Amino acid sequence: MHIGYVLYNLLMPAANGAARLLAPFNEKIREGLDGRKGFRERWIEKTSALDRKKRLIWFHVSSVGEFEQAKPVINLLAEKYGGVEIALTFYSPSGMNYYERFDRSKRIEAVKFVDYLPVDTLGNMRFCLETLKPSGIVYVKFDLWPNLIAEAERRNIPQVLVSGTLSPGSKRLSGTARGFYTDVYSKLAAVAAISDEDRERFGHGFDEGAGPEIITAGDTRFDQVCRRIDTSTVTLPEPLLRDGRRFIIGGSTWPKDEEVVIPAFARLLSEHPDIGLVVAPHEPTQARLTEIDAALNSAGLERTLLSETGSLDSIETPVVVADGIGYLAELYRTGYLAYVGGSFTTGVHNVMEPAVLGLPVFFGPRIDNSYEARKLVELGSGSIVNRAEDFEAGARALLDDPALREQLGRDAGDFIRNHCGAAVRCVDLIEKHLTLVTG
Repeated sequence: MHIGYVLYNLLMPAANGAARLLAPFNEKIREGLDGRKGFRERWIEKTSALDRKKRLIWFHVSSVGEFEQAKPVINLLAEKYGGVEIALTFYSPSGMNYYERFDRSKRIEAVKFVDYLPVDTLGNMRFCLETLKPSGIVYVKFDLWPNLIAEAERRNIPQVLVSGTLSPGSKRLSGTARGFYTDVYSKLAAVAAISDEDRERFGHGFDEGAGPEIITAGDTRFDQVCRRIDTSTVTLPEPLLRDGRRFIIGGSTWPKDEEVVIPAFARLLSEHPDIGLVVAPHEPTQARLTEIDAALNSAGLERTLLSETGSLDSIETPVVVADGIGYLAELYRTGYLAYVGGSFTTGVHNVMEPAVLGLPVFFGPRIDNSYEARKLVELGSGSIVNRAEDFEAGARALLDDPALREQLGRDAGDFIRNHCGAAVRCVDLIEKHLTLVTG
């Protein structure tokens, strides 16, 4: 056994203890710990309803984004193999909460088991594998748990990573972590990387012919975004839909993003009275809405809440603030250009939704987490801004030149559409290594 596993298992009790100490002060940690209480009894009860005559494929995802990446793959597997059942586990409370809120009419019928993945101890992972008895395991993006992977390999259960990504600055590629994670990756049957660059990073450290099969399959998020846009039934309030202004959409914003977007918009408005601003915070809590109100007041801007617009004949304020969730993709449909938040903190959020709708996209400097953001920058359809003045200058150029805006938006949309098809390649890889059969 690689020394990294020994150290990992020695540190695990300390990490669990730290989580319990932090739980009273951190709602997400507390929710995750509470959600895992009694998991053994739940797993035994839930698995008793499985059809053991059918193959069970276990999908593990971290949170909402990874679930969205898994959905097109799960859908294709379910369509292709009627005799397959799916187990789905989440690491994050955000993912579990999203699934529970998810419109039941859109649930995937093949998913027969849903729960938290317990803490990655040897005892827990042995219990999970003995209880679920999966024919194979599919991981998404990068949420790999060493004890689960080692125990599954010991039982000869094929494991595949789809939409796999390793950012150039990943700590898994440096120091002692590199050797440990190379050993972890070696226990996988296959990796479907999102890009050639990611494929090369996953293959680093393996001799020719050794390690898992690694292919470039693309990112299934492209498939999911296109499917979401093409099949959406969400309807926005009529006053917003018939508003003739050129809207700047600030999507998934945090305070540092609003410090860029709001002052820039206030100055642009004096030059272009035909523009409007929609601010859709990443988490539209009351606290965040209060912060946005303060920022707008400082800039001398009035706002209307999106939830209020349905009862109006027209929207009279220059700014609309989205105070709910579930319709950001549809808000981008109303836009002229977009700013996507997150890249002044942990990393940029979803740039695909505005791009597929033909909007040039702006964002802050932290985009290493997003292959598509980096590619949009290379195309010229995406722009990095470091301060309000940068965004103001970039947005002004597009407002002054509609033909340029149209071209950059078209390039963005083509880029997203041309990258669809990853789900089919992932299912082919899963089929190859899990040796699926119908019936």
